[in-house]
Amino acid sequence: MNKSASIQFTPRTQDLFTKILTYHFKRKPSKFDRQTLFCTYSSLLFRKASGSPLLALLKQNLVTECNAIEVLVKNGNREINDTDLESVIKSVRGNPDTLFILVTSSEVDSDDLERLYRVFTRYQVTILLLGEDDISRLEGFVENGNINACIVVLATLANQIATGTERVTSVWAERLKRQKEALEKRLDKMGKLKTPQVRTLVKKLAFFMNFEKAGGDIAKACDAIKISRKLFYLWCDSDPVFRKIVYNSRL
Repeated sequence: MNKSASIQFTPRTQDLFTKILTYHFKRKPSKFDRQTLFCTYSSLLFRKASGSPLLALLKQNLVTECNAIEVLVKNGNREINDTDLESVIKSVRGNPDTLFILVTSSEVDSDDLERLYRVFTRYQVTILLLGEDDISRLEGFVENGNINACIVVLATLANQIATGTERVTSVWAERLKRQKEALEKRLDKMGKLKTPQVRTLVKKLAFFMNFEKAGGDIAKACDAIKISRKLFYLWCDSDPVFRKIVYNSRL
């Protein structure tokens, strides 16, 4: 990242998450600096956000039950090293009611994801660590009007942190890889998924996240999100976009 782009990284990130998190849930965030032991982070805090699709989706998938979202970007836009990460963990570990999204302008080390999994199991605090590539990808979805894909990507990462899927090996790792690839193919189509009620949207997104986990078994996916098969087929009849996404048809 060049110097000019680096200077803009914090406002760019805050603008991105404001668009993602206020699209379905109209609540203005507050901005302040969060001071940790070693440095300062620019904070974007969404209070009383339990009704947002992202937190509702996490609750739907039994990942975590939060009522606030805080996005943290390191001031100076330098990379987040092990010391920084440990400092953030110590600063936020007493806040299990908040989903933390920690953003770095560098790459994310897979070992950090394992550490964040251990933080979740010990303190029940969920910290999502995103790098420059992740931010660019989310920006691409937003530019195409696909906020739904952003929500699913973030919820999938939270699920990974909460279950420790990075630590799974052998045949299970291959299965998880196939599930992820199948979900990826559906992401680009989710921007066209419209529904008048956020609650219904969350249920539909939850279905897509659980469909591959269930091996493409509709009944198991319905059971996972606690809906009837009758409702699933009603969605297919009344929502052609939902039906085409399920069956990976061309929109």
